[in-house]
Amino acid sequence: MSLENKEGNPLFGKDFLKTWYLADDEIKTVADVAGRLAALYKNGASTKVFDGGAAVTVTNSGKETGIELAAGFGCALSGLSLFEKNGRDFANSATLATLFTAGCADVIAVRDCEYAGKSSGYIRRLSACIKESCADGRKPCVINLGSDEDSPLQTISDLSYLAQRFGGTEQLAGRKIAVTWAYSPSGTTPFAVPQGLISLFTRFGMNVVLAHPKGYDLSPDAYDRASENAKASGGSFERVGTMAEAFDGAEIVYPINWAPYSFIEKRTELCEAHRAASVELLESELREQNEQYKDWECTEEMLENACDCAVLMHNLPAQVTDVTCVRGEMTAQVYNANLAALSAQAANRAFVFEAMALLSRSKEPLAVIRRLEENGLSRI
Repeated sequence: MSLENKEGNPLFGKDFLKTWYLADDEIKTVADVAGRLAALYKNGASTKVFDGGAAVTVTNSGKETGIELAAGFGCALSGLSLFEKNGRDFANSATLATLFTAGCADVIAVRDCEYAGKSSGYIRRLSACIKESCADGRKPCVINLGSDEDSPLQTISDLSYLAQRFGGTEQLAGRKIAVTWAYSPSGTTPFAVPQGLISLFTRFGMNVVLAHPKGYDLSPDAYDRASENAKASGGSFERVGTMAEAFDGAEIVYPINWAPYSFIEKRTELCEAHRAASVELLESELREQNEQYKDWECTEEMLENACDCAVLMHNLPAQVTDVTCVRGEMTAQVYNANLAALSAQAANRAFVFEAMALLSRSKEPLAVIRRLEENGLSRI
């Protein structure tokens, strides 16, 4: 549902911690606002919705990812100054909350996806501490860039992209999407994105098929949530054992590497016990295990199983065979043939980030967007 049909802004003051904390209409609103901002940008108009202010990105993983880059672009588009911090420099989430609320941040975006059963709790505690510190209504918006459960910026962006591609979220019901594990030499990628995808897309009546090698399961909670959502929406959720079976008749394919939930659980235990050498050994063992599944690669032949003109999706950056690595998630031929669509998906994340920030911080976001649309100020 568009903001045009609402009274007030139901997302004012809200955080974006998990998609299942948001109502369907709220997710549609984020997608709608992101689409309008993207249209402005493509027409050469300014999308500056903040006149000053700051955003802080906090990562506890130590690894820079595409989602953090997208958050940076979103800040640039919206007029916010960006400050990047390492969460490990702070004693706890309460210390972090006090520092950033005192610094008048408008947005705090956090990525902490290394620890099963811990990362989401860290982000929730940060959100709670900020609410306690901001009784005067200056509460910054907290955006989860990736945890041990979900990656709402990525998955809502993917939903938004598909809605634009197929003519609205209502047109997604009944479409088959294949979310499949794919080989990567790095081999220890967090599983927030595939878990988030199966949790969100089943809410909108899509037929979601998940494929992975034996032993590369996601969390049991993610499976339960996807099944319950599919039952409620009229969609479906199915698990299969091969990429080819998942691709069969799919209109959308999403090959992506992830580490098994059991691996993340074990690594969490070892990290808590400060056994760094054991963590390195565990990661090495997983990479060796991954070598058995190099054939889990999205190739032109594999895509022949899908529908004609199937949409290839990825959260980027992708591991591309003979480009970024010897063997990866997809071949160079597949990547190059779909580069325009993949680039559009990646760019969309910046507008979704901006939409989240605007909706959380403005009581009248529709007035802000209309002013931009009517003024048509050039961004150059």
